[in-house]
Amino acid sequence: MPALARPELIWTHAVSDVLIGLAYFSIPLALGVFLYHRRDVRFGWAIWMFVAFIMLCGVTHFMMVWTLWHADYGVEALVKAATAAASVITALALWPLLPRAIALPSSDALQARIAERDEALAELRGAMATMLEMREHEQRQKLLLDELNHRVKNTLATVQSIAVQTLNHADGREDFHDTFISRLMALSSTHNLLVKREWTSASLRELADGTLDHFGRPYSYEGDDLALDPNVAVSLGMALHELATNALKHGAWAGAGRVDIDVSAADDQALIIWRESQGRRISPPLSRGFGSRLLERGVARELGGSVTLEFPAEGLVCTIRAPLSERVRPVAA
Repeated sequence: MPALARPELIWTHAVSDVLIGLAYFSIPLALGVFLYHRRDVRFGWAIWMFVAFIMLCGVTHFMMVWTLWHADYGVEALVKAATAAASVITALALWPLLPRAIALPSSDALQARIAERDEALAELRGAMATMLEMREHEQRQKLLLDELNHRVKNTLATVQSIAVQTLNHADGREDFHDTFISRLMALSSTHNLLVKREWTSASLRELADGTLDHFGRPYSYEGDDLALDPNVAVSLGMALHELATNALKHGAWAGAGRVDIDVSAADDQALIIWRESQGRRISPPLSRGFGSRLLERGVARELGGSVTLEFPAEGLVCTIRAPLSERVRPVAA
């Protein structure tokens, strides 16, 4: 029996060709969507040729279904001819393209190259970080050298001033030697305290203890503690030394007296009072020496405040006033 006389064969051909045609239309549609979203794909034109070829194959299968009931063999021949032409063109374009496609790096090769690039970037970042650290280190060294140079100059200027003032008021060579060495030791004690604090600040309580302890005479420190910047610490250290030396020679410590230091920090002002008592009676000096000028001029100028010296008979009272600031500030309890 001829195949066309058997309906089940006709429908088998028809359903099969429809399904094949739909699949042929689905495949190029998926490829087209992919190429639309991935325009970076190399050899995209070749894939578009496959899209055209597969779509024509789908049309061919639909025409085969059509001709099962309609004998439009001429149209079917044209569709097949177009499909054949697309097939030949695609095949001819594929073989020259094949070596270039094979030469494309594999996924593993791309991963290896990416890993090499990441490693190179990590090394570059490490080198840059090292360079930045070296530059910061050089800048810190320059700052430290500049600071050291500044401090050395200040220290030399202070020593020169101490030497000149001591020489002008010394009673003789031996007096100059003893007084000068004593003042240098006081300056050294303050510097040692600042070195312990890495030259950031100094505690007034520690400064007073370091300056007065070695005299071995009675004294007390009451009230608030103050944090002093290095320059203020040097000035107040010298001032405390001069007050202590004067108390030992002419004031409370020349007898059986004592020294009381009262410190308060309130109302944006620091108040430091040196009070001598229970010693021998005193009278105001006839002239101002190095210590008086240091207190009334040098310390007052350094603190931006005022210094007053009073000489009641029961003992010297030195009052130092300074505004609270970053240079003179209360120490948190």
